Amino acid sequence: MTDRIDDNPTMMSIPEQAAEWLLRWHCGDLSIAERFEYLQWLKTSPVHIAETLRMCRMYSWLQNTKLKLYVTNEDTFSNVVPLGPRENEKTNARSASRMKLWKTRLAAGAAALALSAVLGLVAKIAWFDHTLQTQASEWRSVPLSDGSSITAAPFTRLHHDIGDDQRLISLEAGRAFFRVAKDPSRPFFVEAGGVIIRATGTQFGVESTDEGVTVTMLEGSVIVTPAADSEVKFESVPLVQDQQLIVSGSGQPQIAHVDSERAIDWGHVYLSEGNTIGDAVAQFNDYNDIKIVVDEETSARQMRGRFDAIDPLSFADTVGKAAQASVVRESPGLIHIKQPERHR
Repeated sequence: MTDRIDDNPTMMSIPEQAAEWLLRWHCGDLSIAERFEYLQWLKTSPVHIAETLRMCRMYSWLQNTKLKLYVTNEDTFSNVVPLGPRENEKTNARSASRMKLWKTRLAAGAAALALSAVLGLVAKIAWFDHTLQTQASEWRSVPLSDGSSITAAPFTRLHHDIGDDQRLISLEAGRAFFRVAKDPSRPFFVEAGGVIIRATGTQFGVESTDEGVTVTMLEGSVIVTPAADSEVKFESVPLVQDQQLIVSGSGQPQIAHVDSERAIDWGHVYLSEGNTIGDAVAQFNDYNDIKIVVDEETSARQMRGRFDAIDPLSFADTVGKAAQASVVRESPGLIHIKQPERHR
């Protein structure tokens, strides 16, 4: 290999990120674009909000402690005893000290108000907007108020609305797995790509991509129908365990029997008989910011195995060894797998 692919720079932990963001916000060191980036960082995970609140409590404690401490600098020490200040000088000194204390408190209060506004906006987004969006390599599970839950794969965006009469999920893009709590009085609907899935108490996965919509049943049953404004027209289709329905383009839905546990195991990339390295590369590129480029000869090779879907580096390393190919980390976001010249 011409370059090692495991030389990743160490990423900052979430507490470290929260501390750095809070410090920069308090110091007024964020531009408008960076403030928006900060809001996006807070929005991506409840853990980010929790860590920020913890840092706020820590900052408040340190601020209060700082006002009570006397910090000395050894460089200012002297063996010369100064004469005591005059009475008016003492008064001025006390006034200046009180003014400094009030300025410090006002600055801390202003910072707290500003941060409260940020956290208020994030809380509104998180609790009232009901939008779930994941980033590259991010998996997130969200419990719903009705007892159901959603597990979202990377690059997924959806909106959930649990009402008194019905439960509605709008999957705009990506992959999501649903565990639906039984509630006959409130039907559970998932809308994705012009298709509507109705469930009562069941477990199923839905993929919505540019190519179409795939519904895979793990347990229970659902009914799939086209939305009123959908270009795809077909009769309602019932699905049961280990069935998968694919709706693409304007064609009729295709139903097949599958190993549902494996079909919904989006956390791994499987290569079995008939699958090529190129098939796996396409899946890795769907989940990660780090993209893999592979030459035609290596892409066409068949390979078997099971790989972590958010670890493209290990996959590339395995392919390089199995196919005797060079693995080059051309940039932080690009891996190139290619056959050496002598093998062509």
